[in-house]
Amino acid sequence: MALEALHKQVLPFLLRRLKEDVLKDLPPKIIQDYYCDLSDLQRYLYDDFSKSEARARAEDAIQSTKTSNTGGQQQQHIFQSLQYLRKLCNHPALVLKNDKPAISAALAKVGQKTDNLSDIQHAPKLLALR
Repeated sequence: MALEALHKQVLPFLLRRLKEDVLKDLPPKIIQDYYCDLSDLQRYLYDDFSKSEARARAEDAIQSTKTSNTGGQQQQHIFQSLQYLRKLCNHPALVLKNDKPAISAALAKVGQKTDNLSDIQHAPKLLALR
């Protein structure tokens, strides 16, 4: 049910075209799935988000779209939450940016001594793609 409500909100923003509609001589698409676990820092930030008010607002927006067809501000919360989680899964530096106190606090929570986010160990996705 929640997936259907989310799909209804995302559908107007997605444009899907089939390969045969665009260009006939493209080679077949090759899909390779790489599975990797979140790093300790990513897991901490994900858990922090799951306990946050932003997650609750996004969940409320999904629930309210099941009962009514309101948009605008509620859709923005859902997309902001999805964007945050996408950035978090790519690399924690995309979420923490240059906020030194937040970086130090997050790294201290996971037991890292340095304040350096450039370490590839913080982004297992990059390790898997290497």
